[in-house]
Amino acid sequence: MKGFNVRDGAMRGALVGAAAFALTLPFTGCVGGLPGRDLSGAGAGGSGNPPATAGTGGGTTASGSGGVPITGTDAGVMTGAAGNVGGTPGRTDGGAGTGMTSRGGASGSASVACGSSTGGGAGSVGTVPGRGPIFPPNARSAATLAVPPPAVSGGTLRVLSDGRTAVAADPDRDRVYVVDLTAKAVTATVMLKQGDEPGRVVEDAAGLVHVALRHAGAVVTFDPRQAQPTVTSQPVCASPRGLAYDAGADLIHVACADGELVSLPAGGGPAVRTLQLDRDLRDVVVSGSRLFVSRFRSAEVLTVDGDGTMSKRTTLPAFSSVAARGGQRFTPGAAWQMVATSDGGVAVLHQRGVSDTIRPTPGGYGGFNPCNSIVHTTVSTVAGDGSVKTGPVLAGLVLAVDMAISPDGKRAAFVSLGNATNQLMPTTVSSTPQLTRMFVADMTNVVDQSSGCRPDGTHAPCLPPSTTIVDPTTNMMINSTGCPPSTQVVGEPIAVAFAGDGAIVTQSREPAMLALADGSSISLSTDTRGDAGHFFFHANAGGFVACASCHLEGNDDGRVWNFDCNTATGAAIGPRRTQSLQTGLRGSEPFHWTGDESSFTQLMSDVFVTRMSGPKLPDASMDAMLTWIDAQPRPLRPAAPSTAAVQRGAALFNDATNVACVTCHSGARFSNNSTVDVGTGQMFQVPSLVGVGARGPFMHDGCAATLRDRFNPACGGDKHGITGQLSSGQIDDLIAYLNTL
Repeated sequence: MKGFNVRDGAMRGALVGAAAFALTLPFTGCVGGLPGRDLSGAGAGGSGNPPATAGTGGGTTASGSGGVPITGTDAGVMTGAAGNVGGTPGRTDGGAGTGMTSRGGASGSASVACGSSTGGGAGSVGTVPGRGPIFPPNARSAATLAVPPPAVSGGTLRVLSDGRTAVAADPDRDRVYVVDLTAKAVTATVMLKQGDEPGRVVEDAAGLVHVALRHAGAVVTFDPRQAQPTVTSQPVCASPRGLAYDAGADLIHVACADGELVSLPAGGGPAVRTLQLDRDLRDVVVSGSRLFVSRFRSAEVLTVDGDGTMSKRTTLPAFSSVAARGGQRFTPGAAWQMVATSDGGVAVLHQRGVSDTIRPTPGGYGGFNPCNSIVHTTVSTVAGDGSVKTGPVLAGLVLAVDMAISPDGKRAAFVSLGNATNQLMPTTVSSTPQLTRMFVADMTNVVDQSSGCRPDGTHAPCLPPSTTIVDPTTNMMINSTGCPPSTQVVGEPIAVAFAGDGAIVTQSREPAMLALADGSSISLSTDTRGDAGHFFFHANAGGFVACASCHLEGNDDGRVWNFDCNTATGAAIGPRRTQSLQTGLRGSEPFHWTGDESSFTQLMSDVFVTRMSGPKLPDASMDAMLTWIDAQPRPLRPAAPSTAAVQRGAALFNDATNVACVTCHSGARFSNNSTVDVGTGQMFQVPSLVGVGARGPFMHDGCAATLRDRFNPACGGDKHGITGQLSSGQIDDLIAYLNTL
């Protein structure tokens, strides 16, 4: 550690436990005064640059709080620790870091006040009082585009079988580029219709390229060897997502968001097989006669046999490590990408989210320790024999939306869109981002769960500059010393691939380019698609979490979070399902399930700034984000299987006297925006039903796994509409109608 030394006892108090953290910044005349391990008095004075004097520090074991004054040009007071790792009453392990706030969950006294014997998990505050976040995003555009760019889905780059030709789909500009990596030149550009949103790319045995159009319901095919490719389009399903080429059958398999798995002849023509699987399909991988199909929000992997039978559903493992939020339990979700492995299995790049309790306090969602965010990135593998492994925390990779495995199967590369612009605070004139945007690791380390959370440059990206944490599994300090920065200029990375020679190619959305391993880049387009709302929505706020970490692709993650309590009031909160953003937010205030956020400004202050350790945004930036969210296109829906059933369901829904759905769910948003008790024991905002069929589980606490479950008495009974008298057939009709909204 450079520029700040403390005595051993003070260092132990500052760094003990999973959440303890030290950060060295070039403060002038920093005062020591770090609390000791028991927080019962002032810690020993440290030495700074220039030398520091003894501080006031200290605190009590009841509150676990202390203060570290800062003098000189950076005058102010740093708040001390608020408790201990895990928030267990009676322990006082958490201590203030060197010149920063360091928190390990909630203090024992706070736990008692909230009526719980355990705290909200280890955390760390990522802001400096009076100065803002330590690693804030650095917005490069204040524009609000007339045609807003779509939410990022990632995985839009493929290097073809010749090893030197890359095909990059550009969903921001509705184009597909063919690039000669050797000549470093774009050789062809396929222009698509506005809003088509090209996504996954595959190559067949004849050398033809196939691209899924996420919002056009089709797959386009062209020959990348042509200077002006002839493009054919084949309708496939409402919302195509994943593509895979089956060489044995010469088929293109298409995974669709509505649950269809469609098989098309590679040479053209209508589908030869359509299977109906679960909703929210993401990627498909061919393994012999079998297909592996992933689901996006749940991160499940489905196995489909050659005869079309779904023979297995694999749920990826849960995870816990004392190095990640003090040992809280994480469960899988958000399967951004699934790729083939050399053993005939698959590797899934996905997120994990906390299933234990969290507390909506400063830094409660994430702070300056990348191991302590409520959402993190990891890789799980499903081998050809069905065995499953899950890897350590890829700490700090915010919105890792794509991965690639090297041709020899030994290395994996990842890109982090969320870290595109974050810099160490205080920022300088330089605009060079300082958090990891592209990370390469050995596959053996990627799935080595024993490492827990070890941001050492081998098991996970290096820590940010000038930061140090303690690995509680080894009691060894980890910092960024010896970690060279990436030489690639990757802009806002959305995809990554390996060329034939093993070199890494990275795709950036803004500016539109391919970044090469030698530090050079290939421009794809000079048309700018920088949008302030899009930027802030996808940016690492400062606590190693982004809005898009939970609101996937501008929508939701389907997760039910367990909130401990409101420390300001002591009131219990309980389970809360992530709310959909594709329902129209402007004018629907107040926000959150209980309507406790009176405006978007208050919501941003409470969540983005406080819980996510983000900067306070100007009013114009918040308005830009709200505008961008409301302009996002909704996924296309398949045609209803029975028009008559939909019509009968609509009649039931609009029967205000005998069924009463329309009493609350009215208007264009299917919500009267009121706060009511529907039999669940508390007053909640009436949610919009726009897109409701695709966003289970349902209700504020996820009590209904399916729409049919919503009509069980446990989800409100006849206080939630008058539905107890409906027959099974009538409920089927009502569900058919809801699926069309």
